[in-house]
Amino acid sequence: MFTRRRSLAPFVAVASLLSCSTAAFGQGVPPTFTRIADTQTAVPGGSGTFTLFADSRALEGGKVAFIAYDSASGSGVYSFQNGVLSVVADTHTGVPGTASTFTVFFDVAIDGPYAAFTAGWPGPGGGCAFAGSEGIFARRFQGGAIVAIATSLSSPQHCFHGIDVEGGVVAVAGGVNRVDLIHNHSESIMALRRIGQPLVVLDTTTPSPSGGTIVGYDQDISIRGRGLLFTEILPNTSGAVAGIYTIRNDGLGPHLVADRATPVPGGTGSFNNFAGVDWDGGEVAFVGRNAGNAAALYAGTSPSDLRVLVDTSTRVPGETANFGGISNPIAYEGGVTVFSGFWSGSRTGLFTAQGGVIRSILKKSDVLDGRVVDDPFCRQQNKEGNLLLIEVRFQDSTRGLYLVHL
Repeated sequence: MFTRRRSLAPFVAVASLLSCSTAAFGQGVPPTFTRIADTQTAVPGGSGTFTLFADSRALEGGKVAFIAYDSASGSGVYSFQNGVLSVVADTHTGVPGTASTFTVFFDVAIDGPYAAFTAGWPGPGGGCAFAGSEGIFARRFQGGAIVAIATSLSSPQHCFHGIDVEGGVVAVAGGVNRVDLIHNHSESIMALRRIGQPLVVLDTTTPSPSGGTIVGYDQDISIRGRGLLFTEILPNTSGAVAGIYTIRNDGLGPHLVADRATPVPGGTGSFNNFAGVDWDGGEVAFVGRNAGNAAALYAGTSPSDLRVLVDTSTRVPGETANFGGISNPIAYEGGVTVFSGFWSGSRTGLFTAQGGVIRSILKKSDVLDGRVVDDPFCRQQNKEGNLLLIEVRFQDSTRGLYLVHL
């Protein structure tokens, strides 16, 4: 797949996502959990056990790729397939075409047999968030050589951070210059197919449907079907964005889903900001905050068809209280939204919303693997059919990654 060819136009003839059955979902079958790794798991090729799991992780076709840290603070990209945990790349791995080893890993995605990731290492290039070289790489789950798709040594671009891949089309957030003081905010979104020069698709000169030009881009981007989901930053803030947009390969440029001028459906005033967004190539689900900074869960394709999925009038399943709000981010596919909710002060949990029905997956104080749950989390692009990839923090300060069969 990643052979040396001239770059092709992005977002054209991109394969659809793997379609998994959701027949069992919502029929009263309790979820089951498969542990991938936790902070008691020995790090393959590393030192000691895992100490921290980064927010960057991916799920596709039952395969998992994630970024994590070992007991010596070394980081790496790791894979999980058929019950086997392996190294994709870590700080002992040589960077193709250089005499250096990787120093830092930013983001990871899966496309068929490949795990693709963005990373940095010592050298020229002047990355926006890293004083060194950066690039996009891929490696088969079965092993073999790491392939350099594009780097700051082979292109005029210096920064390669957030990544998604589908059907051999790579989308990456990055560019040449930082746009604010937050390292995961980029000046452009680039795309390429195969090895080659990244084509800038969106940048700070791109007209915004909200007016003016787009200020900058968050690193959470998503290719689905033949479209792209992206968000516009709020400069110098973390965990909040100003607008949600899609490109649907219709030649019309960015389409507005919601921005800070969009009226809050079922509420008063307009959205203040957004935190957490995902889609399946059609509808977009997102966490929106109102003028009082109260967070709720919404879905739609444009300001004209947005609707409320979960808000403070929604009862928590199995509880006598309503949700106090929604924690970000979320995972979404096929009309099923997975979200983190909180209520009654410090109570938290992971839930699904489908067709107006809310169901519980895992709550604080539940017991999993013989440990008491403190807080479970989902992530964008971490749902596929009946499978969900989550992180769980336990009350004994351990953490773990789990595949959930819904």
